[in-house]
Amino acid sequence: MGVRGFKGLGWFLCGAVVAPACYLVNSHGAAEQAKLNATRLAIVQAQRDIRSLETEFNTRANLAQLERWNGEVLALAAPAPQQYLAGETALASLGQQPADIQVAALVMPAGAPAPQTAAATMAPAANPVQGAPQVAAVATKSVAQQDGELRKLMKKADRQAIASVDRGVLSASTMEDLQKLAKREKLALR
Repeated sequence: MGVRGFKGLGWFLCGAVVAPACYLVNSHGAAEQAKLNATRLAIVQAQRDIRSLETEFNTRANLAQLERWNGEVLALAAPAPQQYLAGETALASLGQQPADIQVAALVMPAGAPAPQTAAATMAPAANPVQGAPQVAAVATKSVAQQDGELRKLMKKADRQAIASVDRGVLSASTMEDLQKLAKREKLALR
């Protein structure tokens, strides 16, 4: 009878010993998993570094070929001192346009019909910048007329683009194939 009284105490002591042991085994497994993940990340980073170093090595190995291409085809050169602005005043005046420079007033998009009136004539600019030859177009229409024509052309192009969308860009079989693929992807994500 006395043994039966201690039976509950025995089960309690057994649980008190087994529960921390299970916890320690579980935490040790989690620690090992964290170390494994850190090792995997280190391997991936090492592979990236290796790829980067291989690319640099291959580029430096082909430096003679790159120099030959630069001399024969590309003709790239380091910037010359004349390409830089002289000072702060030159930098400040860079964004300002002189009043005597004329610019083209109307730029026609590709495929647009040509306007019925005469186009612009070409004339050299009166103020070339640092010896570079410039050519500017002299407009024969007022800015308001040119803006109006440009707006009309853009509206016409928009209407044509909307009409082509209504007709459909893709064929019916292509659309069916795309719908089938979309259904497959939806089912795969479930």
